[in-house]
Amino acid sequence: MKIAVFTDTFYPQVNGVVNAIRNFNSQLTARGHEITVYTSGKKPGVSKMDGAEVRRYIAFTLPPYPEFEPSPNVIGPAASAIKFKPDIVHAHTQFMMGYSAWMAAKRLGVPLVGTFHTPVDEYVMYVAKHSKMSQRLLKRIAREYQDFFYKRCDIIIVPAPSAAKYLHVKNKPIVTVSNGLNLSRYGPEGREEVRKRFGLTGPVIMHGGRLSYEKRIEGVIDAMPLVLEKVPDAKLMIVGRGPAMKFLECRVKALGIEQSVVFTGYVSDEDFPKMFAAADVLAINSPVETQSLIVLEAMATGLPVVGADSAAIPDAVVSGENGYLFKPDDSKALAEHLTRILTDGELRAKLKAGALRTASEHSLEKSADKLLKVYEQALEIKAKKKSLLQAIRSRRSS
Repeated sequence: MKIAVFTDTFYPQVNGVVNAIRNFNSQLTARGHEITVYTSGKKPGVSKMDGAEVRRYIAFTLPPYPEFEPSPNVIGPAASAIKFKPDIVHAHTQFMMGYSAWMAAKRLGVPLVGTFHTPVDEYVMYVAKHSKMSQRLLKRIAREYQDFFYKRCDIIIVPAPSAAKYLHVKNKPIVTVSNGLNLSRYGPEGREEVRKRFGLTGPVIMHGGRLSYEKRIEGVIDAMPLVLEKVPDAKLMIVGRGPAMKFLECRVKALGIEQSVVFTGYVSDEDFPKMFAAADVLAINSPVETQSLIVLEAMATGLPVVGADSAAIPDAVVSGENGYLFKPDDSKALAEHLTRILTDGELRAKLKAGALRTASEHSLEKSADKLLKVYEQALEIKAKKKSLLQAIRSRRSS
């Protein structure tokens, strides 16, 4: 099968969307499928990665999110994909490359599969920070465009069941396909190396991923003074970088806990599993996860997860089995759960076993099998539509 993948974010950016695309590309190309990725970047060109061809088109930087580099060129990727003649067009983002994917699929008459990774309207407030009126207007525009795009897909994929609530699309099949994990990457390897590098000697709470405002990482930081009252040698390790980094550093300084918080900065995809190995528990306060891959990665390493009871996090975290849930921004409840896990070895062992069981249900192999079934379903839907159109045209001409 020939597959054209469109995305506005790709390596060297490190985020859940990029990880999901790369993981699926590795799996599907290893099974003999041919994939071309169409994306943006500051250095346009053609390269190979994870068995797939990668075509990059000139990008510009979006000031509120300097790491997001969309391309103004929607014609070029579509034209290239038309020459590639894929059986399936798969859009992982609904922005410029998503629009280009729709153009290519429409011209070729092939199925358009859209994975919904990002609820765009939830991010608007960080683009128009100083105007409530602008936020409301942009939120409405973002939601309407989001629905416009996904209504044009033949099948919509969500990485977790709860993500479907962000979509207002009727009469379209919506299927759940977990982004999947390469479970062999996660384990205890690298624990001592990372702990030594960052001076981690006691219990470690980890937060990982892009440091962006909508993730509300300050809620995790605000819990630390309460944790330190009971576990004075605990450390919070914040892994990654992003536009909110200076804001978070100021928050740490304002609370006077600089000695108990470590910002690692950028960590390569290859080294990221070692960061989980160095930790004892993962904390996440984000209310906008469509599937928190970081949660599953932590669980694959055996880490209990204390997560906000919001969006897709409850799809993975079950209180008392593999971690605990708390009301978003309730730093007191978060601190209580973290303290209990860090001070109770028997409980930690129980939650670790539950975390590993949960992660095993999201293996990359299982997810790739499901994705291929979705592609087959999309081809069947498209074939039925074509047959119906042909029948209608025949009746009109007779």
